[in-house]
Amino acid sequence: MKEEASPPTTFDGLARAVARVEPARSGVVGMVLGTTYELVERIGGGGMGVVFRARDRRLGRDVAVKTLRIAGDGDEDVRRLFEREARATAQLLHPNIVTLHHVGEHEDMPYLVLELLAGETLATRLARRVRLPLDEALAVVDAVLDAITFAHQRGVLHRDLKPSNVFVTADERIKVLDFGIALSLDTDVGPRTRGAGTPGYMAPEQRGGLDQDPRTDVWAAAGLLVECLLGRRPDDRELGAKLAELELGRDLRAALERALDPDPAKRPESAAQLRSLLAPSFRPAARPRRFATIALAVVAVCAVIAAVVAFATRAPAVAPIAASEIDGKAFTGTTGDFILQIDPDGTAHGVYTQNDGILVGRFADGVFTGTWCDQPTRRPPLNAGLAKLRFVRGEGRLLIDGAWLFGEDDTVPWRAGFLGYRAATPADPALVARLHRREGCPGR
Repeated sequence: MKEEASPPTTFDGLARAVARVEPARSGVVGMVLGTTYELVERIGGGGMGVVFRARDRRLGRDVAVKTLRIAGDGDEDVRRLFEREARATAQLLHPNIVTLHHVGEHEDMPYLVLELLAGETLATRLARRVRLPLDEALAVVDAVLDAITFAHQRGVLHRDLKPSNVFVTADERIKVLDFGIALSLDTDVGPRTRGAGTPGYMAPEQRGGLDQDPRTDVWAAAGLLVECLLGRRPDDRELGAKLAELELGRDLRAALERALDPDPAKRPESAAQLRSLLAPSFRPAARPRRFATIALAVVAVCAVIAAVVAFATRAPAVAPIAASEIDGKAFTGTTGDFILQIDPDGTAHGVYTQNDGILVGRFADGVFTGTWCDQPTRRPPLNAGLAKLRFVRGEGRLLIDGAWLFGEDDTVPWRAGFLGYRAATPADPALVARLHRREGCPGR
């Protein structure tokens, strides 16, 4: 039977339309999109486009920009659908879903502006560690299911849950990425769209181009947990044998077997239901202490961004960090590499790699309070302002959370967050040389 011809109705349709046109550039380093987003560094790419670290000149923050070039017949349909689906994704404001800030177009090149994350994908973590302990794997999948439940409640299926689309931030938060082939539950689509996905990660009904619902993502989430525990993705023929090899409780094994059933009707009917079935397998009292510390760090980040007063006055959740633990040590974060030097009287001077940045202020009880500036002008409102960074303890390293104000009016809300962690490698010699020069900011 000839497949029906219909315009693309999802991001997958967009991808397929793009695949039928001639290749075109997807932006270059140095390009400024819409007079606002300056492409600084290419950090990834795929069949649909390229991802850059970019500088938001208006707000003075770093973001991720995903560019996509389209042309040819159907250009207007693809552009309209791109914008419609991007708007739908923008409604998924959830702590475990990457945030979409803006959708734009520059010289016929559509682009998305997303939050820039520091950390690694779950795929990278598994490549480095092979497999995860049960509690850690359950924690990852629990966060994924929380995000997917939220998406389902808003009528969106992800359909591409895999380790490379799950991000673990520097402070161990989980972010679900890439709703690029998401389906709207209220959209009638053709079999070509229904059959899109990543080979090896598609539910049976997805591979067959059949109707899909939340149980499709349930299957994928269960497979994600199995991959975390095994260290690799088993195919359908060996799945049962590999599940039998894992040391799992009876209830957890039954939940996984049910969620991975080829027949969607036999699976848990929702991501929320699977999450509740997995919950009894959590053993909070037996979890490593790092989870409590990380949770405190995440809470601190939210509090800083929400209200500076609350940040400045709340009681510390951990023992204060001594100046000697920070002085001259290298950190990595959203500003690139970062070093802070602290004098005996508490005077603090720091430098960071992003735009040759400088920090000047004071350090006391684990908190830096002061000012920052960076190139090209080192002046407010976009290249200088106030800063407050709080250092907390993680497992085997120090973490930083904080906020940056663009401009010198400290009555307005803090406008950007910062996350960082102690790097395992020595500081860059050029950065150390800059630190020793004690560069200053204009007028400070």
